Amino acid sequence: MKKKYTIIGIILIGGLLLIANYQSIFKSLVPPMPEIVNSSADGTSSSLFNYSMKVVGQVVNKGGDGYVVIKATANQAGKKYEKTKQIYLPAHQTEEFKFIFDEVKFLKKEPTYDVETFAVGSLVN
Repeated sequence: MKKKYTIIGIILIGGLLLIANYQSIFKSLVPPMPEIVNSSADGTSSSLFNYSMKVVGQVVNKGGDGYVVIKATANQAGKKYEKTKQIYLPAHQTEEFKFIFDEVKFLKKEPTYDVETFAVGSLVN
């Protein structure tokens, strides 16, 4: 009988510890799952003689805390320019990002852009 109460007591204490530390356990075991919320590009970062394209947006982490990579790509007249940024993003937080592409030219074809994000160490990129 005493053994039965001991086992029940250990299970209850374990359950209470699990409930009390749910957030830390979630943050430790669940990897980040970043998603791009929105993005846009314009020429507002340009000066009189130096044209550039600014890509801005927001990324949200729908997973646990961790490092994520944001990669922006600008394409113009068959040329491809890439910039990346690594940030620490807590769970369920949203962060803004900005990339400036000085490589694009004013008098060439209109540049296009693409933005993607992934967790550091993930195979999907």
